[in-house]
Amino acid sequence: MKTSIRRHIFQVQRFIFAALVAASAASLSAAVKMPSVFSDNMLLQRGKKVKIWGTSEPRATVEVEFANQKKSAMADADGKWAVWLSPMKASANPRDLKVYENGEEAAKIKNVVVGELWILGGQSNMQFTLKGSDDAHVAIPRANYPNLRYFRMSLGAMSETPQSDFPGGKWELTSPENVGTQSAVGFYFGEKLLKDLGVPVGLINTSMGGTLMACWTPAEYIDRVPYLKDYYSNYLKASKKYVESGGYAKKQEAYKKNLAEYEAACKKAEAEKKPKPPYDWNKLSVPLDYTPYRNHEVPIRHWNAKVAPMAGIAARGVVWYQGEQESGYGSGNPKAVEAFGDLYENMVGAWREKWGDKKLWFLCAELPSFGGGKLWAQVRDKQISASEKLKFSGIANTIDLGDKKDVHPRDKTLVGVRLAKIAEKEVYGKKSVAAIAPIFKSAEFSEGGALVKFKKFDGKLSGIGDPRGFELKIGGKWVEGAPEIRGGEVFVKSPEGAGKPEGVRYLWRPWAKPDAWLYSSSELPAFPFEFEK
Repeated sequence: MKTSIRRHIFQVQRFIFAALVAASAASLSAAVKMPSVFSDNMLLQRGKKVKIWGTSEPRATVEVEFANQKKSAMADADGKWAVWLSPMKASANPRDLKVYENGEEAAKIKNVVVGELWILGGQSNMQFTLKGSDDAHVAIPRANYPNLRYFRMSLGAMSETPQSDFPGGKWELTSPENVGTQSAVGFYFGEKLLKDLGVPVGLINTSMGGTLMACWTPAEYIDRVPYLKDYYSNYLKASKKYVESGGYAKKQEAYKKNLAEYEAACKKAEAEKKPKPPYDWNKLSVPLDYTPYRNHEVPIRHWNAKVAPMAGIAARGVVWYQGEQESGYGSGNPKAVEAFGDLYENMVGAWREKWGDKKLWFLCAELPSFGGGKLWAQVRDKQISASEKLKFSGIANTIDLGDKKDVHPRDKTLVGVRLAKIAEKEVYGKKSVAAIAPIFKSAEFSEGGALVKFKKFDGKLSGIGDPRGFELKIGGKWVEGAPEIRGGEVFVKSPEGAGKPEGVRYLWRPWAKPDAWLYSSSELPAFPFEFEK
């Protein structure tokens, strides 16, 4: 009996001791915090030093263990710490990443793989989901890709100051159940890399519809572009006046009225079995209490909330699809368009400096054809010139894609595929991949027309359908020319008796898709251009 009592007492004591140990461990775990981008199912970049960071108890010794490495650092007085893992080879083998604080395990990140990490940035055509794309019916069922890792974050997150985390952000393994709400361009890009490179691929989607490049530029880089400096100054002035005058109440009332009218119109359309009326962002954007600007026009704050928390994470590069907002859609914004190249170069430079990686790649999707974009030809030209000027940069031509009436075309497959081909050739060194489209180099003028030369591209020049799309400037007016392929060049013949041209251009118009004629033999369309001597 006594033995039984003693045994019972011993068991109780052991339970209490175990509980105390568990409580102590929980306390240690609670002290170590890391951004949600470091969480279960994540992907780490291969071939680069990998920065892992977070917070702990001040002055604590923090160790990170992964893939036969164990690296340590001491937290500073505020508890901030960072550890760098040595470059690793790609591996689809799922492993745990462990974090220790003062020798005790404080965190464990499960199912971590190593491969190629890309960040998806831009506005609505990058945000556009797979389920809305033309090929969704075949793409979604096949999307059983546990090694295509996708990180989600809050779409509309904004902040006045740089943040340290993405609340609610999480990694997921791509499957038919979740892929429909992933970025369509991102999916087609990632899928092709996954298959062709044979290594795990990770995508972090930070895009947000309607956003300007000002939204994605850190505060300290605003003054580097005169147009951006003026834009920010006007924003501050307008916001101050808005707050002082009680503008929010007026905006809120107008929003409620517009929303009620829209909902009523939708109900009526549904009852009459008609399509819903178009969604007007200008009228239906939820007003902000501190500025009359719509949330996708507010500078800096998207960077603060959606990029700053991951700045410095080891990645191969950024896939960027944006520019519609600077173009101003139908009315156009000439000042923003003129500055577009500077805006892009400034933003790219800012991201690279914040990452501490001068070789962070930027792959840009050119604006496709669209009937409502008055200045889209000019924006495309700026995209091309800026992408060519920057190192570790590329651009995918989409002039033969798009929708005449919809700024959000559904044909996203080729956008993602062409971007992936550029990555394979330029980033990963697969020289056999046909990825480079013909880009204008120079033009020579004669009485008979213009001889157009192109920079190095993959394949040979070829035409699809009847020769078209080229214009000549003669006597100050643009007239249709007759193009003829001559090896790796194109001769654009002047109309009979028209005289010597002083300019030549190709597909220099917002809606150009029907006239896309000149391709490389690898089925890549020639970039649009305009040139005057």
